[in-house]
Amino acid sequence: MTGPGRGYGQILREFGIGPKKKLGQHFMIDPGLLRTVAALMLPEGSSWVALEIGAGIGTLTRELCARAEWVYAVELDRDLEGARAWMTGHLPNLTWIWGDALVAPDLTGRDLREKHPGSCLALVGNLPYYITSEILYRALIPRTPWSRLAFVVQEEVGERMAGRPGSRDFGRLSLWCQYRAEISLEKRLPPGCFVPRPEVGSCVVTLLMKDSFPLSEEEEEFLDSVSRSVFSKRRKTLANGLAGIIPDKERVSKAMEEAGIDPSLRPEDLGVDGFVALTKALLPLAREL
Repeated sequence: MTGPGRGYGQILREFGIGPKKKLGQHFMIDPGLLRTVAALMLPEGSSWVALEIGAGIGTLTRELCARAEWVYAVELDRDLEGARAWMTGHLPNLTWIWGDALVAPDLTGRDLREKHPGSCLALVGNLPYYITSEILYRALIPRTPWSRLAFVVQEEVGERMAGRPGSRDFGRLSLWCQYRAEISLEKRLPPGCFVPRPEVGSCVVTLLMKDSFPLSEEEEEFLDSVSRSVFSKRRKTLANGLAGIIPDKERVSKAMEEAGIDPSLRPEDLGVDGFVALTKALLPLAREL
């Protein structure tokens, strides 16, 4: 048996596993690629404890376990359990969590911090496409102990995460990724890297979490409300997009101008620093409501 990935492909066939479209399953089976992706997710030099989302049959999990102190692997599809046991049953530093990634694990990382107080925590995985944004928001919006987030995502999602102000890619997801972390698009993965072959390309994205932030937790909660409001009305100006939070457009425009922000800008034109300034300018008005 020759050729990259044929060994893992044979395992899928022997266990009668067919990826389920409704779960967004696309398996990586090339051993060399899996090692490369794991190295990008968990670089050498730290004692990693990783929570892996969408672990599948454990092909990436094996490589993560080779680099981590401990791995907690989350998978929803119980039909994969036989192949998973064959693939990873011998690994001493692995705990499987069977369930929905939006329900079963603590995506804030606080549970892992209690269990592993001295380790560097990483949230990683080949994310199922249909839950990618929700996973990211749950990991990014609250303050968490994660040191690093690293995912395989659709290329379009990666471009949105790293989107620059003034571009159509910059949105709520870009804002929170760049407010919380230093983001890098590490490696592009063509469709042929996966089984089944997806219709679009993917990429490995890493986020090195920042240690401090310019807003208080109260201000961050307000930033979340502001970002939801204005990016749900992208075609409107900032002043108009904020009407659902602070109805007095005249006071909103005045506060923005005093903070050096043009009320006629569209939300994608503002950037992270601009949203920080906007939050500080408008929170006093919101408190009066």
